[in-house]
Amino acid sequence: MRARHTIICLLITALACILLGGCIGRPPTPKPGSIMGTVENALSHEPVASAMVKASTGPSTATGSDGAFILSDVPAGEVTLGVSCQGYNSNQAKVIVPAGKGVQCAIELHPRADELVTVTGYATVSNNYNTADFRSVADLGARPTGRSLSTLKQNVFDSQSAFDCESDTIQVRLQPGIDRAEIADNLNQAGYEIVDELPLTGIIIVRPMRRTRSLSVESESSTLGSIPGIDWAYPDYPVYATAVPNDPLYQHQWHYSAISLPEAWDMTTGEGNPVIVAVIDTGIRPEHEDLLGKTVPGWDYVDGDADPTDLPSSTKNYSHGTHVAGTVAAATDNGIGVAGTSWGAQIMPIRVLGPDGSGSSSNVAEGIMFAVENGADVINLSLGLAAHPGPAMEGAVQYAYSRGVTLVAASGNDNGARVLYPAAFPEVIAVSATDSDNELAGYSNCGPEITVAAPGGTPLYQVLSTGYSSAAPATDKYFLSFGTSMATPHVSGLAALLISAHGRMSPASIAELISATSMDLGDDGNDTQFGAGLINAYAAVAGATIDRALFAIKDSSGRWITESVYGTRDRTFTIPSVPIGDYVLVGFIDLDGDGQVTRGDFYGEAQISVASPGTVWVPRLLLNYVDGAAETSITLGAGFNAASRLP
Repeated sequence: MRARHTIICLLITALACILLGGCIGRPPTPKPGSIMGTVENALSHEPVASAMVKASTGPSTATGSDGAFILSDVPAGEVTLGVSCQGYNSNQAKVIVPAGKGVQCAIELHPRADELVTVTGYATVSNNYNTADFRSVADLGARPTGRSLSTLKQNVFDSQSAFDCESDTIQVRLQPGIDRAEIADNLNQAGYEIVDELPLTGIIIVRPMRRTRSLSVESESSTLGSIPGIDWAYPDYPVYATAVPNDPLYQHQWHYSAISLPEAWDMTTGEGNPVIVAVIDTGIRPEHEDLLGKTVPGWDYVDGDADPTDLPSSTKNYSHGTHVAGTVAAATDNGIGVAGTSWGAQIMPIRVLGPDGSGSSSNVAEGIMFAVENGADVINLSLGLAAHPGPAMEGAVQYAYSRGVTLVAASGNDNGARVLYPAAFPEVIAVSATDSDNELAGYSNCGPEITVAAPGGTPLYQVLSTGYSSAAPATDKYFLSFGTSMATPHVSGLAALLISAHGRMSPASIAELISATSMDLGDDGNDTQFGAGLINAYAAVAGATIDRALFAIKDSSGRWITESVYGTRDRTFTIPSVPIGDYVLVGFIDLDGDGQVTRGDFYGEAQISVASPGTVWVPRLLLNYVDGAAETSITLGAGFNAASRLP
């Protein structure tokens, strides 16, 4: 009986195990789920239409125009999605699909390299100057009666053109060891007399004793060169002031805003480290209220003494050198008169032009040598001549350059004619003139020698500075004028500011910095009208060169689609791997390094359209000075990464 009961229990237990084992070994199949997602361009973040999405276990589908897709009846569990589309690299994504439920996912596709675009372009900083508003600060009001425009044409340059190079004197260099008395006798026998000796350049000036000559000065120079004991002879061509003088009163210096000089003064006024600027010109009026205490000893090569006082004639009626000196370094922040470009610079007046505004190239050469030997840091030459001035001036220019002295000269006022000497020498910063609208002044000479441009004004809107007139009342101490002579001292004053702020710099370094930070106005890069562009005093002092600028591209929603890249010293930039589309190009110079667009920085943006693969050149991007009114505290974000990458 007991055995029978045991057998029955075992059978019941076995049957239960069989029944229970069958339920555990084959659980119910889970319900399938769904995958809902989007496919977008990894660079532009735009939706990718017609992309094929296929699950590793289950269905496949294509994205719509909005880049969205839905996969239904996808087995629950881990699923690998494969995504492909023409023009893009394929991609995969792993998704965990819950039973009977849906899951969201987003997948990015990178465009193939042959579908991407390289965006290149050119950028320039801009001066903080609105040409549309300048008249509000340059309003002439009731203009005093002055010379008419037709009368103005009878100025120094028009009455005696730079191309009228006739001279009655000749430069002569003696061979080493030649006795002066002997050569004087030889010259006398040949019909010439010695009228001057210039010890610094080592030349003598001779003149034919016969007033009427049938030979040109060039022919006579050739004849002199054949006399025993003479190394060479060269015409002592005349030079002329490049200003176009006029005397109306004017109350505002618009030309300083045109080159962002007030912004530069926020950084340096040039007072911390005094710099000497030699003004080789007609001399100055040392008693002028805005030049008192602003000069160091100079020299007068017209009268041959140590008193380079400007003595304009009643016919010319204009103090050219005093006007130029005031633009360079008139006393500033003293409650009277006008401001100078460099508040702290000292003027070394060297008089080489007489009362009529003309002089000899030999005296200019001697004046350059005097400036170098007596400690000048910068030499301003608002004068010129069309013919090559000969080895004396060329040698003086090269000597000054080799001694670290920066030379700045006017291009000339002959309505687009070739650049005058000494501006045409490669060692000299050659300056053309702009008007109040940042256009090339119609009178300005042009050519490949032009380094930069600066405000020279026009008959209507002129440059205001210190002045003196023998015909005007003693109370008239400030005058308007226009010409490349007026443009040149702006550059000389800026060079003085740079030396004061940054210490001794080579002439090449100063020219390169002023050029690299100028506002390009003509064709991209150097051109024959503006050179590198209109000078930007603030950018130069701050060192805001384009190789410090960062460039990147964002989409319409503000998302960065490229990494930021630096520009180059030649003011170009290249952004690789840009997808086709419409975007916003951004350029930024973060001068304070805080990663934000704030006052004193440069910022610019422009709409661009990228239509096809390859390389696309975009129009010039203008980087504007950020002033108080435009200041913003936006952080550019990781895509731009300005704060960590600026030097």
